[in-house]
Amino acid sequence: MVRHIVLWRLKARDADFATIRQALERQVGRIPGLLRVEVGRAFNEGRRAVDFALVCDFASHEALAAYHRHGAHLETRAAVDPLIAEHWLADYDLPDTDEHAGRKEVKEEGE
Repeated sequence: MVRHIVLWRLKARDADFATIRQALERQVGRIPGLLRVEVGRAFNEGRRAVDFALVCDFASHEALAAYHRHGAHLETRAAVDPLIAEHWLADYDLPDTDEHAGRKEVKEEGE
């Protein structure tokens, strides 16, 4: 499984976040391999803070690649992109559940 995280800074802090959230969440069930979408508005402030975050889980690398070309995603970008000043991405593989459960606990130095 693959996790896709996007952090956004809006052009205007008072942008309609409900519309952004709906556009992003509407992709679930329309794009094969998109398993989960979570959208949250950040409450942090300061020069390094972002306005909101998107976390998506995909079945595979291929599903993530197909998502970027899918019509539903392109529709979402057409609605959301004009509101965005900057964004940052991070994609990574999630550990296999069985493998992750079997890992030994790592002790902090000095324990």
